[in-house]
Amino acid sequence: MKLPQTDREVKNEAFLIDKTGMTMFFDRSFGGRNAMIHSMTGFGKAEVTLRKRKVRIEVSSVNNRFLDVSIRLPKIFSDYENRVRKVVTQQVARGKLILLITTDGNDFGPDSLVLNQELAAFYYKMFTDLKQKLKLAGDIEISHFAALPDLFGVAPATDASETDIRKLIAGVKKALRHLDQMRAAEGRVLAQDMTKRVGLISRGVDQIVKYQPKSLQRYRRRLTARIKEIIGDDPLALSTDSKARLRLDMEVALMAEKADVTEECVRLRSHCRAFLTALRARGDVGKRLNFILQEMNREANTIGSKAILYEVSAEVISVREEIEKLREQVQNIE
Repeated sequence: MKLPQTDREVKNEAFLIDKTGMTMFFDRSFGGRNAMIHSMTGFGKAEVTLRKRKVRIEVSSVNNRFLDVSIRLPKIFSDYENRVRKVVTQQVARGKLILLITTDGNDFGPDSLVLNQELAAFYYKMFTDLKQKLKLAGDIEISHFAALPDLFGVAPATDASETDIRKLIAGVKKALRHLDQMRAAEGRVLAQDMTKRVGLISRGVDQIVKYQPKSLQRYRRRLTARIKEIIGDDPLALSTDSKARLRLDMEVALMAEKADVTEECVRLRSHCRAFLTALRARGDVGKRLNFILQEMNREANTIGSKAILYEVSAEVISVREEIEKLREQVQNIE
């Protein structure tokens, strides 16, 4: 049975994963526009204008077990970091996120030059007294004040107004929307890839179920051959030796019980369905998917420990490989 490999095949072909009455299909909603999962990796940016200055807002995120937000603001907005952080935490559930806000120049820079009038009056009085005392000619002119220290200064930027903060918050939300769009797009790609891998796992379970009767048949033949080595090659001897025959039947029955993986295969199929359902769920599903994968790996290990045939062991290895690939992908899901 051939798995769909391209977007077109996934869109146009319903693929039966499980043929035992628990039917699952590849659907465009897994990895399509309706996919709910989000990657934790992304980037967004926005730009607003405050006081005729451009304010650039950039937000980036990478994988992290929890939500870790780092915010870098111009000094004028430093008192409003908590408001900005609240907006971020309402939009993002997991990931290491860096929000960087920069402005043209040094913050908002000086808005105006200011004259120290008291110091200017003091200088003028000193010039006047000096002129009278030394009987100097000429008038006191403005140029005499130009090089005097501390006479002129710069007015620092005033505190941000509520209007400034609202515009800034709007810019932050816009950047977060761009981030969310990128994370959602990558989430759709991840959902499509993981759906295909779940299909491979389910196909492996189907093969293991098919091998189950062959496992017992081969074990019976192996055990029969061993008994013949002990009591001889005469098939009549084996059929008339009631004790040997009874012992053979008991051993096969015990092995059938020990090697039975029906329950494990049923649970593994159930976990596959739960995984696909979680891919379509809203909210923080990364941790849930990781937990489901732990259960899937546990069932695969149990099946492998009970395997008699090499073919079953090979299928278990393939299943575990796909589970490990899924685990790597899930690390990037919010």
